[in-house]
Amino acid sequence: MHRLCATLGLCLCLALIACSEAANGPGMISQRIGDLVRDPAAKEVDLGKLTSFSWDRFVVFKAGTKHEEICDFIGAGRNTCGRIVRYTVVPQDCVALAFGLGSQLTHTELHALANGRFDFTPPPGGQPRAASVFRIRRETADRIWLEPK
Repeated sequence: MHRLCATLGLCLCLALIACSEAANGPGMISQRIGDLVRDPAAKEVDLGKLTSFSWDRFVVFKAGTKHEEICDFIGAGRNTCGRIVRYTVVPQDCVALAFGLGSQLTHTELHALANGRFDFTPPPGGQPRAASVFRIRRETADRIWLEPK
Protein backbone atom coordinates (compact mmCIF):
# COMPACT_ATOMS: atom_id res chain seq x y z
CA MET A 1 0.00 0.00 0.00
CA HIS A 2 2.85 2.39 0.89
CA ARG A 3 4.47 1.70 -2.47
CA LEU A 4 1.21 2.48 -4.32
CA CYS A 5 0.85 5.82 -2.49
CA ALA A 6 4.46 6.74 -3.28
CA THR A 7 3.96 5.85 -6.95
CA LEU A 8 0.76 7.89 -7.17
CA GLY A 9 2.46 10.84 -5.48
CA LEU A 10 5.35 10.68 -7.94
CA CYS A 11 2.92 10.51 -10.89
CA LEU A 12 1.06 13.58 -9.58
CA CYS A 13 4.31 15.56 -9.25
CA LEU A 14 5.43 14.56 -12.73
CA ALA A 15 2.06 15.52 -14.20
CA LEU A 16 2.21 18.93 -12.54
CA ILE A 17 5.74 19.47 -13.80
CA ALA A 18 4.79 18.39 -17.33
CA CYS A 19 1.84 20.78 -17.30
CA SER A 20 3.84 23.78 -16.15
CA GLU A 21 6.07 26.04 -18.19
CA ALA A 22 8.89 24.11 -19.88
CA ALA A 23 12.00 26.20 -19.37
CA ASN A 24 11.01 29.46 -17.70
CA GLY A 25 10.02 30.89 -21.08
CA PRO A 26 6.63 31.36 -22.72
CA GLY A 27 4.64 28.16 -22.98
CA MET A 28 2.79 26.44 -25.81
CA ILE A 29 -0.49 28.27 -25.22
CA SER A 30 1.33 31.60 -25.41
CA GLN A 31 2.94 30.49 -28.66
CA ARG A 32 -0.45 29.47 -30.09
CA ILE A 33 -1.94 32.82 -29.07
CA GLY A 34 1.02 34.56 -30.74
CA ASP A 35 0.48 32.60 -33.96
CA LEU A 36 -3.17 33.67 -34.00
CA VAL A 37 -2.63 37.35 -33.26
CA ARG A 38 -0.03 37.57 -36.03
CA ASP A 39 -2.47 36.13 -38.58
CA PRO A 40 -4.13 39.16 -40.18
CA ALA A 41 -7.28 37.13 -40.87
CA ALA A 42 -7.75 36.18 -37.20
CA LYS A 43 -10.32 38.24 -35.31
CA GLU A 44 -10.47 36.41 -31.98
CA VAL A 45 -8.66 34.06 -29.62
CA ASP A 46 -10.70 31.30 -28.00
CA LEU A 47 -8.54 29.92 -25.19
CA GLY A 48 -10.73 26.83 -24.93
CA LYS A 49 -9.73 25.82 -28.47
CA LEU A 50 -6.02 26.30 -27.75
CA THR A 51 -5.83 23.98 -24.75
CA SER A 52 -5.73 20.20 -24.58
CA PHE A 53 -6.48 19.87 -20.85
CA SER A 54 -9.60 20.40 -18.77
CA TRP A 55 -10.22 23.75 -17.08
CA ASP A 56 -13.13 25.91 -16.01
CA ARG A 57 -11.30 29.17 -15.22
CA PHE A 58 -7.97 30.90 -15.58
CA VAL A 59 -6.08 33.64 -13.76
CA VAL A 60 -3.55 36.15 -15.08
CA PHE A 61 -0.67 37.19 -12.80
CA LYS A 62 0.92 40.44 -13.96
CA ALA A 63 4.61 41.01 -14.61
CA GLY A 64 6.50 41.44 -11.36
CA THR A 65 4.27 39.06 -9.37
CA LYS A 66 6.39 37.14 -6.86
CA HIS A 67 6.61 33.35 -6.81
CA GLU A 68 5.12 33.25 -3.30
CA GLU A 69 1.97 35.14 -4.36
CA ILE A 70 1.28 32.63 -7.13
CA CYS A 71 1.95 29.70 -4.79
CA ASP A 72 -0.43 31.13 -2.19
CA PHE A 73 -3.16 31.66 -4.80
CA ILE A 74 -2.91 28.14 -6.27
CA GLY A 75 -2.61 26.59 -2.81
CA ALA A 76 0.72 24.90 -3.45
CA GLY A 77 2.86 24.21 -0.42
CA ARG A 78 6.44 25.38 -0.26
CA ASN A 79 7.98 22.06 -1.36
CA THR A 80 5.55 21.45 -4.21
CA CYS A 81 5.38 24.99 -5.50
CA GLY A 82 9.05 25.12 -6.46
CA ARG A 83 8.41 22.32 -8.93
CA ILE A 84 5.37 24.06 -10.43
CA VAL A 85 6.41 27.73 -10.50
CA ARG A 86 10.10 27.74 -11.40
CA TYR A 87 10.84 31.47 -11.39
CA THR A 88 11.15 33.89 -8.49
CA VAL A 89 9.18 36.68 -10.16
CA VAL A 90 7.11 36.93 -13.35
CA PRO A 91 9.45 38.53 -15.94
CA GLN A 92 8.66 42.06 -17.12
CA ASP A 93 7.89 40.88 -20.67
CA CYS A 94 5.41 38.21 -19.52
CA VAL A 95 2.37 37.43 -17.43
CA ALA A 96 1.75 34.08 -15.76
CA LEU A 97 -1.37 32.11 -16.63
CA ALA A 98 -2.84 29.54 -14.23
CA PHE A 99 -5.71 27.29 -15.31
CA GLY A 100 -7.90 25.45 -12.83
CA LEU A 101 -10.68 22.90 -12.75
CA GLY A 102 -12.73 23.03 -9.57
CA SER A 103 -10.19 23.39 -6.78
CA GLN A 104 -7.35 21.80 -8.78
CA LEU A 105 -4.59 23.50 -10.75
CA THR A 106 -4.43 21.92 -14.22
CA HIS A 107 -1.80 24.05 -15.99
CA THR A 108 0.45 27.06 -15.53
CA GLU A 109 2.78 28.83 -17.93
CA LEU A 110 4.32 32.16 -18.82
CA HIS A 111 2.67 34.18 -21.59
CA ALA A 112 4.80 36.63 -23.55
CA LEU A 113 3.26 40.10 -23.79
CA ALA A 114 4.53 40.22 -27.38
CA ASN A 115 1.95 37.50 -28.10
CA GLY A 116 -0.93 39.69 -26.94
CA ARG A 117 -1.79 41.65 -23.80
CA PHE A 118 -4.92 40.68 -21.90
CA ASP A 119 -7.00 43.84 -21.43
CA PHE A 120 -9.50 42.94 -18.73
CA THR A 121 -9.81 42.57 -14.98
CA PRO A 122 -10.70 38.98 -14.15
CA PRO A 123 -13.08 38.21 -11.29
CA PRO A 124 -11.36 37.23 -7.99
CA GLY A 125 -11.88 33.50 -8.62
CA GLY A 126 -10.60 33.69 -12.19
CA GLN A 127 -12.00 34.24 -15.68
CA PRO A 128 -14.60 31.54 -16.50
CA ARG A 129 -13.89 29.37 -19.53
CA ALA A 130 -17.24 30.38 -21.02
CA ALA A 131 -16.00 34.01 -21.03
CA SER A 132 -12.53 33.24 -22.40
CA VAL A 133 -12.98 34.31 -25.99
CA PHE A 134 -11.04 37.49 -26.72
CA ARG A 135 -11.25 39.96 -29.58
CA ILE A 136 -7.88 40.82 -31.13
CA ARG A 137 -7.18 44.55 -31.29
CA ARG A 138 -3.99 45.40 -33.13
CA GLU A 139 -2.72 48.81 -32.02
CA THR A 140 0.69 48.32 -33.70
CA ALA A 141 2.62 45.26 -34.87
CA ASP A 142 4.27 45.13 -31.42
CA ARG A 143 1.25 46.08 -29.32
CA ILE A 144 -1.67 43.68 -29.61
CA TRP A 145 -4.55 43.61 -27.14
CA LEU A 146 -6.84 40.73 -26.20
CA GLU A 147 -10.20 42.09 -25.07
CA PRO A 148 -13.18 40.07 -23.79
CA LYS A 149 -15.69 39.48 -26.54
